[in-house]
Amino acid sequence: MDYRSLLNENQYEAVSTAAQYVRIIAGAGSGKTRVLTYRISYLIGELHVDPRRILAIAFTNKVAKEMKERAGKIVPEVAHLVSVSTFHAFCARFLRMEASAIGFPVSFTIFDEDDQGSLVKEICVGRGYKKGDSIVKEALSYIRRKKTEGKYPQDISLSLNARHTNEKEILEIFEEYEERKNAMFALDFDDLLLKTIFVLSEFDAIRHKWQNRYDHILVDEFQDTNDVQYKLMRLLIRDDTCLYVVGDPDQTIYTWRGANQKIILGFNESYQGLETIILDRNYRSTDVILNAANRLIAHNKKRIPKNLYTTEKNGAPIEAYKGMSAEAEAKWVADRISSIARKNGGDYSNIAVLYRSSYVTRPFESEFAARGIAYRIFGGLRFYQRMEVKDVLAYFRLLVNEKDDVSFDRIVNVPRRGIGESSLEIIKEEAKQAGLSEYEYVKSLDAEKTALKTRVINALNAMVMAMESTKKKLSDNYEVYSATLRDFVMSIKYFDYLTEDQNPDEDRIANVNALFDDITHYINNNPDSTFEQYLQNVSLLTSQDDMNGGNYVSLMTIHVAKGLEFDNVFVIAMNEGTFPSDRARMEGGRDAEEEERRLAYVAMTRARKNLYLSCNSSYSYVTDSAGAPSIFMKEAGVELPPDQDHNLWGATNWRSNGSRFRGTNNGWRKVAQQSSSSFFEDGDAIDPFEKPKPKPEPERPANNGINDWRVGDIAIHEKFGEGVVTSVLNGSIIVVEFKEQGKKTLLASHPLLSRKASKGGLA
Repeated sequence: MDYRSLLNENQYEAVSTAAQYVRIIAGAGSGKTRVLTYRISYLIGELHVDPRRILAIAFTNKVAKEMKERAGKIVPEVAHLVSVSTFHAFCARFLRMEASAIGFPVSFTIFDEDDQGSLVKEICVGRGYKKGDSIVKEALSYIRRKKTEGKYPQDISLSLNARHTNEKEILEIFEEYEERKNAMFALDFDDLLLKTIFVLSEFDAIRHKWQNRYDHILVDEFQDTNDVQYKLMRLLIRDDTCLYVVGDPDQTIYTWRGANQKIILGFNESYQGLETIILDRNYRSTDVILNAANRLIAHNKKRIPKNLYTTEKNGAPIEAYKGMSAEAEAKWVADRISSIARKNGGDYSNIAVLYRSSYVTRPFESEFAARGIAYRIFGGLRFYQRMEVKDVLAYFRLLVNEKDDVSFDRIVNVPRRGIGESSLEIIKEEAKQAGLSEYEYVKSLDAEKTALKTRVINALNAMVMAMESTKKKLSDNYEVYSATLRDFVMSIKYFDYLTEDQNPDEDRIANVNALFDDITHYINNNPDSTFEQYLQNVSLLTSQDDMNGGNYVSLMTIHVAKGLEFDNVFVIAMNEGTFPSDRARMEGGRDAEEEERRLAYVAMTRARKNLYLSCNSSYSYVTDSAGAPSIFMKEAGVELPPDQDHNLWGATNWRSNGSRFRGTNNGWRKVAQQSSSSFFEDGDAIDPFEKPKPKPEPERPANNGINDWRVGDIAIHEKFGEGVVTSVLNGSIIVVEFKEQGKKTLLASHPLLSRKASKGGLA
């Protein structure tokens, strides 16, 4: 492969370097994902590194998947052997393999934030508080902060100057949280890293085994690495391990959750002979956008100096607007979006509205709805967090881990079984006395020894019977587990539960069906997967993993937008006190102000073609003041009109080059040319792998391979007997109508399944 012709000079240097320790300072849109992918290819193809000895760590599951897919297009025979994952996914896999070192079974549960909150609420209620009391939120924040610092309760010493006046009680809640969680064989997100560090630190044989697995470790988004992740990384390397980190200190925006900018800035002090390569050619944005972003970020002191540049000259001027009210600002934004969509045949997919804080979206959502502008909010309630999806997943988790009391509490009366709070309290108390989890207790319930009423006992027995029957089917593994799980959900009448109201919520039913579509999709892509692996995959997904593109305007916080790009970007509510945030500056001083500026820099560099900045002068109860333009506008060299009456059609629209336009009844005059492409990761706009040619229809093999089933084929199953194939799902899953057993959904490559020549139907 001719790497020199595919990469610019700095990219080629980054891909081909022979240094053991490498730090790539990759500016926004400079092609860092491209460089990482080609680096993996170069290691395999040019340096003949065994792909199984390469570990790449990405910031999100989405990026990890894309990196692996791209590498597969360059070195298709072996790229699948490279380990590419997030820190959390790597640790989850590690702990499944080394679970005995922490005394856990491999089927341990992974708690998400909702599960974590449920357990803390229950603990607080047990201590005499209400679920809505402030101590619940304080305790959750305290637990997450301490674990981000790498601390468990035994690592914390209370001082006279304790940050919380009630810290002693909150620490006790933390202790009970850990005890209860461990008893359930559950780990939260922070535990995944902390338990992995514990095992690697305390068990020399395990550490040496894993250190000897990898010769090359590559870490993406290194500027957002926290101390715990950095410690984990160091435990995985030997003296001769090659370490390759990629990041941009100007895009460090997660210090509030532990990211330590000092790690990437001071990396040269930790690794002798470090080679630093700067990628400063931008392939995403226009020169106008980059010049403004460069001017803005130059006001920060703690950074590695660089100026992004592009060969894309004469870009459209940045447009800025100041409304008399938030509603006027929303109308201006909606007007510009409508104009862009009209020029693009009604396409909204390349438009994003970004903001510092979620509370500012209300007038924009109202205006978009009134105008019929399709939009979707990211970073809010994700698919897997929706009530009905969480219900079904709680059942699934309980099927795998009987000790998961959080899941049991969620589903014990869903669908309704007449098991109220008083019955649940009896179950909790009796299970505690028996030394069992709640599900273990009800599974072995003795009607003579419980205070539960007969109707409650009968309801619990029916639930347990359905659960245990499903567990046996999953264990037998005769059918694809998605079919087994759907049968279970039907058997407990969950769909009936969703339609009990006179006006059934069809969206909820559709969401549950979409979950089964998701499981089927996962099986198609991972035919050798287990049910436990699917649950782990779901538990590790993030906000960006829900983004599949669509004809809508994307609304999201700037934190969620990190790594994405759009043709048209609106950064709204750029008011002093809102952005930059007064609260952040008061709590963090100069360092916080620099991070706020980095946030603005990230927001601006999401734009490929057109950037719009807006603010308003209305009074805000959040900032307790009238609105004033953000200082970041001035620092970026973006001018605003003088204060005046900003009615929708009388508003003044200013641009960064000083030109001025006035709205008319025909709308704003200038609309830049738009691209119909969707958003991509950093540098993707120039990546040839992002424009795959349509795949030709695969030819049917001459022999009877296990995955080339067709409708009408006769299937022989060692358990179910003979049947005819009635449907083929994506080649990996088939539906068979058996003579004796009826319809079954099976993995096409199931070892108990074979085929004989079709005779046009059952013999």
